Amino acid sequence: MIAPELAAFLEEGLGMHVGTRNAALEPNGVRGLAIRVDHDGDHLTVFVPAIAAGRVLPDLKSNQQITVSFGRPIDERACQVKGVFVEARDAREDERETVMAQWIGYKRSLEQIGIPRASTRDWVTWPAVALKFRATAVFEQTPGPAAGTPLP
Repeated sequence: MIAPELAAFLEEGLGMHVGTRNAALEPNGVRGLAIRVDHDGDHLTVFVPAIAAGRVLPDLKSNQQITVSFGRPIDERACQVKGVFVEARDAREDERETVMAQWIGYKRSLEQIGIPRASTRDWVTWPAVALKFRATAVFEQTPGPAAGTPLP
């Protein structure tokens, strides 16, 4: 589902928001730190701060619906991946370097649009929780005439 070119974009260090909903259809969410697209292109793992994971885990366990929105601040390129939750686990120490590299990439892009690194210095990033899901739909979200259209 996720082509290699799109996977490269998603893994470059973007702004991410993980969205869920409860049984009453009330939205919930948490900031994402990093993403890993599995080799099959069908499964993704989004890393979220452990301190915030409790906001979305009850929703994911009850209805398995997840969406992750991605955006690159420097040019507003964006997409959304919807899917079905598979599992949650603590992020491993051997994943920390990848998570931090993407997080630093995102912070660099914020600096390019005028948001100083000092404003994100205290954002908690580790420990993290890995949320694995199977992608079911991908949508273009870059502002413009194609926004909202499915991506191949």
